[in-house]
Amino acid sequence: MSSPLFLTRRKLSDLVAGQIKEWLMSAGIGPGDRLPQERDLMSRFDVGKGTIREALKALEVQGLVRMSTGPSGGAAVSEVRYETAAGLLGNYFYFQELSTEAIYEARRLLEPVTAALAVGHLTEEDFRRLEQLIESCAREPEEIDERRRQRLEELEFHNVLARRCPNPLLSFQCRFINKLLSDVVVFRKMYVPKQRRIAQENHVAHVELLEAYRRDDRERVHEAMTRHMEECSCHVAELEAVVRARFLSDETVTVSLDRQK
Repeated sequence: MSSPLFLTRRKLSDLVAGQIKEWLMSAGIGPGDRLPQERDLMSRFDVGKGTIREALKALEVQGLVRMSTGPSGGAAVSEVRYETAAGLLGNYFYFQELSTEAIYEARRLLEPVTAALAVGHLTEEDFRRLEQLIESCAREPEEIDERRRQRLEELEFHNVLARRCPNPLLSFQCRFINKLLSDVVVFRKMYVPKQRRIAQENHVAHVELLEAYRRDDRERVHEAMTRHMEECSCHVAELEAVVRARFLSDETVTVSLDRQK
């Protein structure tokens, strides 16, 4: 059992971590800038060595600080990576009853706006990547693993667009939604059933979107993405029904075999 002293120290270190974050913002200290030495931080926040170290460790876990060792080591400010932030946020949803219907309620609202804002911000490298993803997903998959890869690449098409949205909040939200969907695809094995019609409709939508981006046609991008999101929502509902029926069928077979033993 933890002692009262340990609990007090942990609470104090969390408080100091918050104070350090406020100080970084108010002082205009950004990614790459080094923090003062440990003894200077102890003096600034009027706490002991152990508390400062715990506070810096907490900030390192959050992705805000990078620690290094050696003669020139210490703490430096680090830009939080998307993967770190998405991973921490994803932990919250482990204990929420988050249905694909709820995910698509958000996706239908956010994705068309995010996609439209990305018009004019795509690079030639982005266009090549989009073309590559379209071509890869157009091939008839021969194995289940290839179907799995194609479903994830269809979501990656949308991530390429979301990364170029100049609104960082919308960009993060759409990428995070795609992460949730990729988890659903993998964990529920929604790539197992053949999806020739769905794949074809996705292909047509992505080709239309790419053409609209090439023409910097924001209105057409918004319209095409809105229609695409409606189609995707219906596809997921259909796939969930197929996967659920397959699961129940397998479960029935298992029960039947168990009864024969």
